Amino acid sequence: MESQWLFNLLLVLQFIMLVALAVWGLRLSKRVKRMQQMHQEADLNQKKQVQVLASGSIGMGRRLVAIEKKLNIAVERQSELLSKEGNISYNRAMDLLEMGATVDDLVSKCGLIRAEAELISLLKKESRRNSDYH
Repeated sequence: MESQWLFNLLLVLQFIMLVALAVWGLRLSKRVKRMQQMHQEADLNQKKQVQVLASGSIGMGRRLVAIEKKLNIAVERQSELLSKEGNISYNRAMDLLEMGATVDDLVSKCGLIRAEAELISLLKKESRRNSDYH
């Protein structure tokens, strides 16, 4: 009888352990599902952040291209203005030489450097000589 009682006790203990393992397995399964859901949400959030950053980068790239175009246009206009101003000061220097101005006059009145003024003076003298011969 005692062996029967011991056998029944072991059987009940095994059943309790089996139920405890099943409950633990269910809890573990729920915890794993929650963690999977959290990882999926984190993945989704990261994908959204990457999309936001990518669209921001694209927008910044477009803005940089637009700014670069404007800068190139401004540089071209500045170059044109400088060349026009240079031509104006050279033309004025030629006119002043016609009126008998000196190299120092060209430097002070036209904003030329001394070497430019001397070169223009020499060119003017040379053109006078050539026109005198013809």
